Amino acid sequence: MRLPPFDYERPETLDQALKIKESLGSSALVLAGGTDLVVNLKHRLFTPAALVSLNSIPGLHDINVTQDTLVIGAAAPLVKIAGHEAVVHHFPVLRDAIRSIGALTIQHWRGTLGGNICSLPRCIFYNQSHFWRTSKGLCHRTGGRDCLALPGASSCQAVCSGDTIPVLAALSAQTVLSSYRGSRTIALTDLFSGKGENYLNIGPEEILTEIRIPLPWGEIASSFQKIAFRSAVDYPLVNAAAVAFIEGGKIQSIKVALSACGPSPLMLKDVETLAKRTKPSEEMLVEIQRAASKLAEGVVIDNTGVSKDYRARMAGVAAKRAVRTALGL
Repeated sequence: MRLPPFDYERPETLDQALKIKESLGSSALVLAGGTDLVVNLKHRLFTPAALVSLNSIPGLHDINVTQDTLVIGAAAPLVKIAGHEAVVHHFPVLRDAIRSIGALTIQHWRGTLGGNICSLPRCIFYNQSHFWRTSKGLCHRTGGRDCLALPGASSCQAVCSGDTIPVLAALSAQTVLSSYRGSRTIALTDLFSGKGENYLNIGPEEILTEIRIPLPWGEIASSFQKIAFRSAVDYPLVNAAAVAFIEGGKIQSIKVALSACGPSPLMLKDVETLAKRTKPSEEMLVEIQRAASKLAEGVVIDNTGVSKDYRARMAGVAAKRAVRTALGL
């Protein structure tokens, strides 16, 4: 399959890139590693007027540690992040998530953290060639009025599939969105709109430039769990991440996040209240599994290669595994 025609812009500074986005808006797409975008262009899921490459902007590839924050440039390659001393020491769970992405020789070297976060939500009725899609009719994301996976749905329910997303959500990561008129910082969980047709709360003139992860005040217990058809290459059927602080044998705080259930990550807020200041136990794990499956049941639909019921059950299994591994039970 061939790429559609477009102009190619390769700015050398962030200001130049932001000026282009200010001028062209949503008709210009941002290119970092391209491991997701290039395939989507070949499928004609996008036909942009221009691509704005970030590869010649050095600052977007940097990884820095401030007094209380790990700051990762959105265009930093995944392999560079996984090997960074601060990630190895403070956030091995992020390294585990990165290792689960695609193939070492392609996605790890070419792929970027910003790209993984912003990767297009997936649906078996959408992520297909243009020829295949023309036989099915239009859906919410292609200008239609209905969802092919869930008739009657008011918006697209494609699956947010970035493997790093639940980990970053559990780590309370922040994202920096920059435009020619300034920048703003929002929680990673607020970056997702919950509607697959416009899945990111990023303005047409904005570029994701940084991911900020607060450094832990103590040693954290963490785990990332992925359920997929195969251990490598495949997109997730469901992901889960757990991050906890334990002191004096009791859980002082815990965050559990799910992804690949719907258009945005899910936070198990009830679990935070349930487990806080308690000792880890098997009974707690059973409650976490039940809570995760119940939350997923209200979100997942039949738009992947397995049934809705299976994915809802596996959401509970993945959450339980994540918490069990993190707490060493």
